Amino acid sequence: MKDTSLRHLFPFFKQTENADLIYFDNAATTQKPQKVLANIHDYYLVKNANVHRSSFSLANQTTAEFEDARVYVQKFIGAKHKDQIVFTKGATESINLVAKSLAEMDFPAGGRILLSATEHHANIVPWQVLANKKNLQIDVIPVNEFGVWDQQKGLALLTDKTCIVSLALVSNALGSIQPVEPFLNKARALNIISLIDAAQAVAHLPIDVNKLDCDFLVFSGHKAFAPTGTGVLYGKLTALQKLPVFLTGGEMVKSVDFDSATYQSSPLKFEAGTPHIEGILALKEALQFIDSHRSQIIQHEMALITYLSAKMQSIPAVILYGDQDNRIATVSFTVKGQDSQDIGILLGEQGIALRVGHHCAMPLMKRLNLSGTIRVSLSCYNTFEEIDFFIARLNEAIGQLQHSESAKADIQDKDNSGNTPASVNPAQGESKQNPMLADSIKSARGWDQVFRQIMLAGKSLNRLAESEKTADSEVFGCESQVWLRCQISPSKQLTFEVDASSKIVRGLLAIVLEPIQNQRAEFVSAFDYKLYMSDIQLDRHLSESRGNGLAAVIEKIQHYAIQNS
Repeated sequence: MKDTSLRHLFPFFKQTENADLIYFDNAATTQKPQKVLANIHDYYLVKNANVHRSSFSLANQTTAEFEDARVYVQKFIGAKHKDQIVFTKGATESINLVAKSLAEMDFPAGGRILLSATEHHANIVPWQVLANKKNLQIDVIPVNEFGVWDQQKGLALLTDKTCIVSLALVSNALGSIQPVEPFLNKARALNIISLIDAAQAVAHLPIDVNKLDCDFLVFSGHKAFAPTGTGVLYGKLTALQKLPVFLTGGEMVKSVDFDSATYQSSPLKFEAGTPHIEGILALKEALQFIDSHRSQIIQHEMALITYLSAKMQSIPAVILYGDQDNRIATVSFTVKGQDSQDIGILLGEQGIALRVGHHCAMPLMKRLNLSGTIRVSLSCYNTFEEIDFFIARLNEAIGQLQHSESAKADIQDKDNSGNTPASVNPAQGESKQNPMLADSIKSARGWDQVFRQIMLAGKSLNRLAESEKTADSEVFGCESQVWLRCQISPSKQLTFEVDASSKIVRGLLAIVLEPIQNQRAEFVSAFDYKLYMSDIQLDRHLSESRGNGLAAVIEKIQHYAIQNS
């Protein structure tokens, strides 16, 4: 198949460290083209001066380029005037800017805010804060069992009581291109404030604010090939003029005395302090990259998602979520009978970088009755060969986990027949004819053997009853759901019961708990978790977030031990 990707323009993939990496986490952040990287280097090499402040020629030149970037963003999204473009740190700050500023305005009693069930936390929490402060109610566009909006029910929620409508153009969790136009049309007719979150759309779809005719639109630069810490808030001039100031300080003022100050008009009114100058200049370069390759980006990504979707639909155990007909190059799925974290761990071991979890969309996952999904998000530099590799490894992962279930049944049969089990629970204090769990991991050669030992270790755990999996016993900070119960004997020995939704995480927890199970509180409180994981060479198989999750369990255990020492 002909390579139509733009991979050759991204130095990230030419680095030795990334030679075997399959980067499928583009919804979280994109890699940067060479011209963007060169632009950042060029700024600090020859252009480093503050903007809007000094009169010497270098500062004037940098200020002019900074404002040129504003003009480019204006044209990129079809805005009528450059003063409609406010630079921020990202979509999150842009939404907060609007929500915090609106909190200084009056709203009628009984007013309502309309969101959708698929929103990112960044487009939920700021409105929650505003609703609590102004005594407003939040309405939510419902979704079906696959996360697709129910437009009819959603539009019925949009009434003359609605004060604000804030919706994402593309769902970050599902990749669905959302039908925002009917909601914007009705909001406009009812004179309701509207905001569109275009963070997931800007790198994949043309944006035209005049066609959308929304009051505000936001996006982040880092999801569109620009540096992190860059973002845009677009607003109609009348809407921006009505907003009170967000942050105060230098740049956004006209004059200051100790008892009063006057403020600039938009956009400087909302840009207090020194901005992310090099980031904004590089943002312009990134948007120019998109403009220059727009047709190729759209065609390549459409070919990728068509190819990937067909491959995914051929796997019987896979369940796809989101609108399969209207989407960017993103697939969100689960596997029947398997925990998504287990799939993610096995794929991660094969060098496939993707996202597993709630994707900062917890309310959506609760509505779908899921702990999370597996998200593959593609970009213009991904290839068909990478998709083939992913599909092959996904099938292998499903097979491995299904085989582990068969192995569990075999072990249980041997237990019932009186033969020695493959492993026993250290919490029970039984003698073991097989090596300790840690020794088994340490002597394992290669990931396949390590995986087998982890799965066997997980079967040694005494699982918690469902009634024992409470909010008090849940450990937060873990990728998988984890529950922990601690008990102490009269002799100050600690016993731990632990459970997790992920089979692999259960095995990791069994291995982590083995050296401290039934030990005195003083020993447990002094346990060096990191040294232990390094000694058994298990740390090299843990992502940072997964390692942090296990560390959170140890932290809770040691806090309990210290309290009972």
